[in-house]
Amino acid sequence: MCVDELNFTITSVSALRGASPEARMAKYPLIKTTLKDRLLGGHYPEGLPLPSEPQLAREFEVSRMTARRAIDELEREGYVYRVQGAGTFPTGKRFRQGVFRVRPFKEWARHPDHRTTVLRAMQIEATPEIAVILQIDPGDPVIFVHRLRTAGDEALVIEKRYINARMVPNLLERNLAVESIHETMVSMGVPLQRVEQNLEAVNLRQEEADLLRVPLGTAAFLLRRTTYSENRRASYANYWVRGDRYAFQDTFEP
Repeated sequence: MCVDELNFTITSVSALRGASPEARMAKYPLIKTTLKDRLLGGHYPEGLPLPSEPQLAREFEVSRMTARRAIDELEREGYVYRVQGAGTFPTGKRFRQGVFRVRPFKEWARHPDHRTTVLRAMQIEATPEIAVILQIDPGDPVIFVHRLRTAGDEALVIEKRYINARMVPNLLERNLAVESIHETMVSMGVPLQRVEQNLEAVNLRQEEADLLRVPLGTAAFLLRRTTYSENRRASYANYWVRGDRYAFQDTFEP
């Protein structure tokens, strides 16, 4: 089975310890991202408190104020709640596991009515946040691919993908409007063995709403996918998927 078809739930994001000085400059957003991915992956069990602000400050080598700001943001976004005298707890509402499948590119492209448009494809420097996710240094080369999938006149899926450029330096020479990035990377000698992904419900921001041609704030799915090559993070992708055209399905034994 093609790795691009596998469905998992994200399990972890590396801590910031040992990050370069450039990464430490963006402490607040990086801490928030790390904690959010831990929460989404079930790293903090429901019903048990998260580490205290002093503990987080020590872990990430920041001030308590910086740690508190990250927690405040997560509380505002509904990931955690506070109990006076007891601590901060995961809400649990976003930790449901199941199967959500965005069709692999090759399968999508077979349909004569389906089309993929490359909005942007370029080499950029890794931001501190992307550097943490891909486990590289800020400023390292990253290939950014922004694509839109359509069926007939309907825009259905937005993809924003970040790829470690040192693994596939010639990727931008390929026609990414008709070629699967996954299969292209494999053909270029990068074995892809594992995928971690996380799904959550979101309301579309203006940029995504405009591309999908729906009103601002329309409900959608946001699928975050990390692909590994020999225990190294090869790519990280975000997919915004129209909630009125895709369904979330799960089967389990009670």
